[in-house]
Amino acid sequence: MKYIDKEEKEIMESLKDLDVDIIKNDKENIEKLKKAAQDYIDKQDKTITLRISSKDLEKIKQIAARKGLRYQTFIKSVLHEIIEENSA
Repeated sequence: MKYIDKEEKEIMESLKDLDVDIIKNDKENIEKLKKAAQDYIDKQDKTITLRISSKDLEKIKQIAARKGLRYQTFIKSVLHEIIEENSA
């Protein structure tokens, strides 16, 4: 018979109390959590780089300031409007 050290014995004892149903449920929960994480990632805003003329950027900043918005937020809202109008 193979010698079992203290650590191995503790592991074996802890496994005796292991509930197999919990492990099965964990597999289901892991899949649910993976899907939730992927959904969260998919909903996140993406950062892009956009090249526009300095004059256009200044005009955008002025319009955004009049509306009380940051220019990035203003650009995002204008793009969103265009996308919604054209995707219907």
